[in-house]
Amino acid sequence: MKDYFKGVRRRIGKLDANQLREQYEILSGEALALDTLFRTITLGIVLVDETGAVEKSNPAAKSLLGMEPADAIGEMGLPCGKSSKREISISYPESRVLEIQTVPLERQTLVYIRDITAEKVRSEEELQAGAFNAVRDLASGVAHEIGNPLNALSLNLQLLETNPPDASKIIRASRHQIDRLTGILKGFLSALRPSRPNLVPAAITIPLTNCLSALKAQFEEHRITVTVDVQRTLPSTAIDVAQMEQVFFNLLKNSLEAIRDGGEIGIKITYDDNDVLVAIKDSGLGMSPEQVSHLFEPYRTSKEHGTGLGLMVTARLVRDHGGTIAVESGIGAGTTFTLRIPRLEKRIRALN
Repeated sequence: MKDYFKGVRRRIGKLDANQLREQYEILSGEALALDTLFRTITLGIVLVDETGAVEKSNPAAKSLLGMEPADAIGEMGLPCGKSSKREISISYPESRVLEIQTVPLERQTLVYIRDITAEKVRSEEELQAGAFNAVRDLASGVAHEIGNPLNALSLNLQLLETNPPDASKIIRASRHQIDRLTGILKGFLSALRPSRPNLVPAAITIPLTNCLSALKAQFEEHRITVTVDVQRTLPSTAIDVAQMEQVFFNLLKNSLEAIRDGGEIGIKITYDDNDVLVAIKDSGLGMSPEQVSHLFEPYRTSKEHGTGLGLMVTARLVRDHGGTIAVESGIGAGTTFTLRIPRLEKRIRALN
């Protein structure tokens, strides 16, 4: 279509009235077809300008959001000119879960709104099928990781047969490999056998501080500067401290691996009427819209030896806490993960 317009522009001075009428009819037909598609498609589409103001939207966007897109988009705080993906829950006109994705254009930002409620509420049959596929993929994903310690165990057993005097040394080495196998299996099975969080009143800074202490040596080794900005009088949350440590570890490890030596990670903790917000921003390489769209899916990773399960587990743990996780990124612009964890008093009100 873009090439067609260029061609018409080049030739427009040479066209007579009949030819202009013919080109107008072609363009009118194309415009009508595109407008019909725009208005009838079930995917919500909103076009916003550089300031975040809505320029155009289709009926599906209003239907999915339950209000005028111009009113809803401003409340979401979507990033203009960046790729992002997040999930939101709404209760009007009916309870549903929406996936909101932004894609940067030249001077605008395209917002896609998709109803993923049905995907969240799966039948038992679908869960069983998903478990089967996960086990199949798991077998493929861990084959290499398990193969090395198994080969080491086989060699140790052969040495034990031929060199009994060194039995204690060989047994110790074998136990080390068994411990390594156990750790590998526990890490992968945690993605398939989730445990419910043991929620207790606690400040979100507790698991974050524990995680930063554990990663301090790695930050120093790679000359990465970490800054933490915490809003005063931070309200309490209901969290499983151990699980939230895993969440922060996965996110900070992801940021660390995306940054070249000498980069920065900024952590900002704020709150609003409903949630405590934790934003983790890195100065890494950033991601393309395609990478962002598949970020929380299993076995989608750009790392040479990665499994893609880390961020999937992270998203699940955040959801188990009643929270949400969003990501904003752009090639060369770094990445920001934002967690929303319900405030303790909000959770108590919901239970009453």
